[in-house]
Amino acid sequence: MKKLIYIFVVLNLAVIFSGCDVIIVPQNHYVSVYNEENDKYITSVFFRSGEYYDEYWSNNMVSSYIYPYETYDLLFEEGSYDFKVLLEDDCYYYEIDILSVYVYSNVSLDVCLDCYDKKDNAKIIKTPKNKTEK
Repeated sequence: MKKLIYIFVVLNLAVIFSGCDVIIVPQNHYVSVYNEENDKYITSVFFRSGEYYDEYWSNNMVSSYIYPYETYDLLFEEGSYDFKVLLEDDCYYYEIDILSVYVYSNVSLDVCLDCYDKKDNAKIIKTPKNKTEK
């Protein structure tokens, strides 16, 4: 009788865990970084977990510049993330911190300075480029 109970428990556990991949294995989704600026290009994209604010930023996630009206796709597990996007033009460097982006389906980060200027979950830093005259 004990053997039947053990076999029954093992079989039930196997059925439960093989049918619950969504619970055990996190799903992956795309975060598409889209450059909406017509005169600026994105040089770097960094991320960190949005759940732990003491974590360090990742390495640069883009392998080349993202020029105006181009998209770059990144693959992430489900969760909350903070993003740091660096842009530049001829005169300035721009840093946009986009906080608490929830990735539970495919997400598009439309990067434009005017879009994030008045949002509570974003911070923009504008730094002039130092040009030395000869």
